[in-house]
Amino acid sequence: MNNPSICALFSGSTLFLILAGSLEGQISKPEISASVGAMQFDASGTGTAPVFALRAAFPIVGSWLLAEGNLSYASLDEQFRDVGTRIGVAEGQLQAQLPFARVRPYLGVGAGWFHYFNNASVSSTSQTYSAAAGLRVGLSPRVTARAELRLRGWNPYGDSASSGFGASAAEWTGGLAYTF
Repeated sequence: MNNPSICALFSGSTLFLILAGSLEGQISKPEISASVGAMQFDASGTGTAPVFALRAAFPIVGSWLLAEGNLSYASLDEQFRDVGTRIGVAEGQLQAQLPFARVRPYLGVGAGWFHYFNNASVSSTSQTYSAAAGLRVGLSPRVTARAELRLRGWNPYGDSASSGFGASAAEWTGGLAYTF
């Protein structure tokens, strides 16, 4: 390989194949993810609690629009309660993402159900609404890192007479996703 044009052609072809392989791995496909983080809440008092989430996302329209299902769990140490409050969330979100190769920012909106497992003074289940801003970063063709801020509101008293949210939270999470 003494000829400079052959060396350049070989190097360019190798670089193209490497980049094409990494781009192919980041085309939007169904993914499952596990995330952990902190939930800053304002319910019966304010505070910060650990939150765990399992999520599954599926492409709806190309790589631009995804549907995501989310199951979350947190144990809130509320100021005005004698015991910790365990909560669970089941919701769906629509997420619009920029389908770049490795880094894909996204915005999402969703709704679902918020459930108090052990707090008798509030309604056990109420509707919840959320908005999310996040980032997916491809680490390999199958593994993606995720970082997200999800804002959530719910009515802990379950009464239709009150307007707005009686409680809210900001969830800061990070995790790993597996694409299949």
